[in-house]
Parts: sequence; structure tokens; C-alpha cells
Amino acid sequence: MSASSLLAQSLVAGYGERTILNDVSLTVQAGKTTAIVGANACGKSTLLRVLSRLLTPEQGEVLLDGNAIHRLPTRRLAQQLGFLPQSPIAPEGISVLELVSRGRHPHQGLFKRWSAADEAAVADALSATHMTDLAECAVDELSGGQRQRVWIAMALAQQTDVLLLDEPTTFLDINHQIEVLDLLTDLNQTRGTTIVMVLHELNLAARYADRLVAMAGGNVYAVGEPEDVFTEQMVRDVFGLESRVIDDPVTGKPMMIPLGRHGRAHTAEGI
Repeated sequence: MSASSLLAQSLVAGYGERTILNDVSLTVQAGKTTAIVGANACGKSTLLRVLSRLLTPEQGEVLLDGNAIHRLPTRRLAQQLGFLPQSPIAPEGISVLELVSRGRHPHQGLFKRWSAADEAAVADALSATHMTDLAECAVDELSGGQRQRVWIAMALAQQTDVLLLDEPTTFLDINHQIEVLDLLTDLNQTRGTTIVMVLHELNLAARYADRLVAMAGGNVYAVGEPEDVFTEQMVRDVFGLESRVIDDPVTGKPMMIPLGRHGRAHTAEGI
């Protein structure tokens, strides 16, 4: 699989009369994992919806390997770009195998039958997400972490060059958050998949992403490697939070310690 890049140019987008994105431009580097961070309502999910073509911008365009995505045939786009929204809902009673198999739909022509390649892609996706033993289970009977792995398996079965994920760790406990992020890292490193994900947890974003995009007020505040973007000033400007940013003792990447009122009091006292 070859790595693919996304380029957003001068995006203006929103809902109805409410503008959310204000002249946003962003280059997503091919073969890298990019995490988008920012306060609530800053435009993170809106940007991802535009990048995935679920939302048409009022101005600007998105290019996938140089091609405007809003002019690409739907099937061709789905073969190149996958999108996992926040809290997706599976049809009632659908099995894990059935849901994951839906990831192969973009590769099915009007008269094309299920092939050995489809079978292998689904099997590989189930194996990669450790869901093979649960293939015949109903999705709505699974735990939150298991359901999230099923949706990621469906995206893996789609075998796209680019994968967009909107808060893939939401509502998961820390163990399952790490499990999902490790899985996405494996996907990036073994297949070269370009990954863009919205994350709320800053320290996990810094640990797992090659590049960070910090957003504020519908604009890109900063973009670059975590060491360059993740600063105390960024946390203050983007989140309105006083903090200390130190080196992660495990990875050496930036790690944020929030102060809060009581933390600031201890700092002032020299404790």
C-alpha cells in the first residue's frame, strides 16, 4: 500500500449560517500519524468531516494525492479514504463478521461477487484487531472496547491508503484507549497508512502522533512535531489552562501536567 497525502486549502465551512472553519489550510503528510487537538467546539470534528467529504466546504477544497475529493467518484474515494465517525451505531443484531465485511463494499462492482481477496481482507482485519474469536457474536452484545475494535476492523477491511478517525478512544477506559492507539500505530507502521485522528487526551496525542495540529476558534493555531507544538503557551492559548510541560519518562515526548487552582497555589508556595 502506498502512502497518500491530504491537502486542505483555504477551507471555510460550517452548518447553516454558522461558520466553524475560517480559512483553514493544512497539509497532512503521507505515511504519518497526525492528531488534531483543541478545546470543544474549536472545529476539530468539522475539519475531519470536510476532509472525509461528509461536509462540503463553502470555500476552498481538499486534495487527495492532488485530486479534489469532491469531484472524485464515490466508490473511488471509498477505496482510498476511510472515515470512522464518533460513536458509530451498528444495525441491530448484525454480527461482527457481517459488519467488518461491509468494509469491502467499495471494492464490489455492480456484478462483482465476493472474492478470495475480500475473504482475506476481512480475515486479516479481524486478526489485527483480535476479533476473530468473536466473529459470529452480535455487535450490540460486545463491550465498548470490543465494539470500537470491530469498527476499526471494518475500516481495515476497506484497505484504504488514508484513515480518518473522530475521537476513536472516546468512552473507552485507559486500557482500551492504549489498545486502540497501539493498533493504529501498528497499521501505520506495517501498512504505511496515513492516519488522521481527533483526540481529546493531549498526552496520548503527543505520545502516538508524528505530527500535532492544534486548533482554536476555527483556525489552525499550530502544526508540527509534538516537540514543537506541545508547549505551555499552546496549552494556555488553546485550552485556557495553566500547565507544566515535561518530557514523558517513557517516550521522551512532551507530557502535560495541568496545574488548576490548587496546583498554582502549590507552585506559588514553592511546593
